[in-house]
Amino acid sequence: MTEHKQSIVNIARRLTALLLAAALAAPGLGLSASAFADTGAGVENTAVDSEVGQTPVQGPAESREETAPTQPREEPPTQPREEEPIEVPQEGGEDADAPREQETAETPNGVPLYFQTDYPDVMYGAGTIETSGCSITCLAMVATALTGHTYLPDELAEYFGGCADNNIARLEYGSEKMQLPFEKSPNWNVTWKALQEGKIVIALMGPKSIFTDSQHFIVLTGLNEEGRIVVNDPYEPNYDHWQLKNAFFNGFGPNDILLGYSGAWIYDPEAMPEEPFLYQQDRLDTSYTRYPGINLTAEERELMASVIWVEAQGESAEGQQAVAEVILNRLYSDRYPNTLRNVIYAENQFRSVPYLKDAEPTQAQYQAIDRAIYGPYVLPDNVFFFATYAATDNVWGKIGNHIFCY
Repeated sequence: MTEHKQSIVNIARRLTALLLAAALAAPGLGLSASAFADTGAGVENTAVDSEVGQTPVQGPAESREETAPTQPREEPPTQPREEEPIEVPQEGGEDADAPREQETAETPNGVPLYFQTDYPDVMYGAGTIETSGCSITCLAMVATALTGHTYLPDELAEYFGGCADNNIARLEYGSEKMQLPFEKSPNWNVTWKALQEGKIVIALMGPKSIFTDSQHFIVLTGLNEEGRIVVNDPYEPNYDHWQLKNAFFNGFGPNDILLGYSGAWIYDPEAMPEEPFLYQQDRLDTSYTRYPGINLTAEERELMASVIWVEAQGESAEGQQAVAEVILNRLYSDRYPNTLRNVIYAENQFRSVPYLKDAEPTQAQYQAIDRAIYGPYVLPDNVFFFATYAATDNVWGKIGNHIFCY
């Protein structure tokens, strides 16, 4: 009788193990809305301040550039799951600059998929598109979908990367310049309703989210046929992450986005005119310079950008360019040293010198240098002084807080 009972116990254990293995291997056990059912669905979130560029409540200060998101911290399951193979868009190819097609899910609203990681060497803000450009990459996706005109991330980075003080402000500035109809939404309920109405959303995700351990912008392109949220994530490595890739194919639940939600910008395709406005800027004409023979090295450009950052980072683009022109005017003149370093470090000439080691120049300062070299010019070439007061009796004029003198 004892041996018979032991046999029954052994059989029961084998059946339990088989059932557990089958459950782990079953498809469809990826990310789902129920996975975060206890995180507070429908709770109002007021993370995005009503003022442009203010710091969201969640995550690090937005005045610091967001970096490429780190992978979610959870470890993968101990037993592998069988999942549908997912093709991830590949870099390069015959037409690498063309918009990528979303290969992980059918995208509502025709939103293309761009990756910030395709632009490791293109400056944006205080970094590059790869390290700091998820917001501008998202804006390029949305602008392309709304206008039917192909806007690429590096193009918009050139237009708007030197504008404003942080990436929230640049996102809104760029949206306004391209005349895209949008509204801010700190409340997830408002955002969720907008998605149900067929609108497109750029969402800012905080460190508690499943997408990042820092701050990260993603595009919620709309809802699929099952009513789940289709996401275009500008950070390509997320598409290979075990916790996310199933949902990139099948869609995310509302609670998946609510977790770490820090606010959103809602864009309405129905509010677009039949012939949308197409934003363009004149390309810098490098065929002429009034400073022939001056060819700055990368080290000299960095030094000059640091001076502009210390002296005029809070000034307008025109004011920063004027500071750059003063430096170049001196460098080109016979009255001053003939190297950039000697011009800047000449005794008692630039008050910024003691602080240059702490400078953190951004795209705005480098763009000021390019405009100062090639024009159109702000100052005459014989203006050699600037300060918050008149340094000489021969005043040219004032820009912002600086008075420029001959």
